Amino acid sequence: MSEVQIRRARKEDAAALAQIHLENCRYYAELDPEAFQVPTEDGLVEWFGSFLEGSDNADELNLVAEVRGEVTGMLEARLESPVGSAERQLARELQETRLFVDFVGVRPDQWRSGVGTLLMEAAEDWGRSRGATIAALDTYMGSPVSVPFYEEGLGYQRHSINFRKRL
Repeated sequence: MSEVQIRRARKEDAAALAQIHLENCRYYAELDPEAFQVPTEDGLVEWFGSFLEGSDNADELNLVAEVRGEVTGMLEARLESPVGSAERQLARELQETRLFVDFVGVRPDQWRSGVGTLLMEAAEDWGRSRGATIAALDTYMGSPVSVPFYEEGLGYQRHSINFRKRL
């Protein structure tokens, strides 16, 4: 894992990030095509570029992992501040600063290589350094890759169930 470098994402990473995003979307779309889709490729690189160009928010984190100079993974995360009405809410954690990981994507040929773990550890360190006391994320419960990654590899615990019903 010493060959993996974690750094902030830059606009010039857009093509690699679009490719990683597509590969991860294909994986989930194959698992559950009713819930997930593969996004339109046309304009995706530019979309990532514009997203990264405007990412100066101090409460947002965009990281990439490089292996031998090639981008092989990405992570998007953000800080959520305590809720003003937290004392009136059911969930205790709303009183705390929370790190929410919105997306982790690693090239499939790099799965189980440590890239995802290093990205997550970097995000957790970033959140901790900014006062976060809880890290949270969502993943698809039917994924034989991501569920063990978070539970067994990183020590995350299942906390809630998200229900859906098509109307």
